[in-house]
Amino acid sequence: MRYLVLLIFPLLSFAQTFHLLEKKLEQMKTLRVSFVQKVSYSWYPKPDISKGFFYAQKGGKFRIEYEQPERMIIVSDSKNILIYYPQEESAIIDRVENNRSAVVEALFLLSKPLSEVFEPIGEIKNGRSTTLVLKPRLKDDEFYRVYLEVDEEYNVKSLKVEDKEGTTTTVEFLSMSSNFLPSEDLFKIKLPQGVKVKKL
Repeated sequence: MRYLVLLIFPLLSFAQTFHLLEKKLEQMKTLRVSFVQKVSYSWYPKPDISKGFFYAQKGGKFRIEYEQPERMIIVSDSKNILIYYPQEESAIIDRVENNRSAVVEALFLLSKPLSEVFEPIGEIKNGRSTTLVLKPRLKDDEFYRVYLEVDEEYNVKSLKVEDKEGTTTTVEFLSMSSNFLPSEDLFKIKLPQGVKVKKL
């Protein structure tokens, strides 16, 4: 019986952290994040590092503005996705339905409850922060495992996703705010004149 109790307590612990994080995310209508992103490949020693800003609104609208190492803007009005390269004066427009990912929708777009998408399989304590180890419940061809670091108030500090080929993408949240009022044009797909557009 003693061993059973020892086994149950850790399960209850990270189940509670997972539940409280899910409740906090459900209260968010909009999200704004300043981030540093690092992509590490199993076949290459040097990671790709980029910086930028991310905005999201419930319902699938989002905007990513990469500022380093080069400018790139990704915008979705929940129906279409625009990828715009200002330096090249070119853009790609695709349908959202061709770019579905349950993992991305739950973690970034506030569109799916965490418990619908993930199974919590572990928890790592590190001082005042906690890292949840999550396994996707739903089939996702891109992602195999997710590590979500939160502080004592269940604010997300960092996120690491791992694909089946061993590539990891780590996003460090430098600052995060929620429930702000977005401007009218934040999630609209607009391009300057003269930009070459390719539709997929």
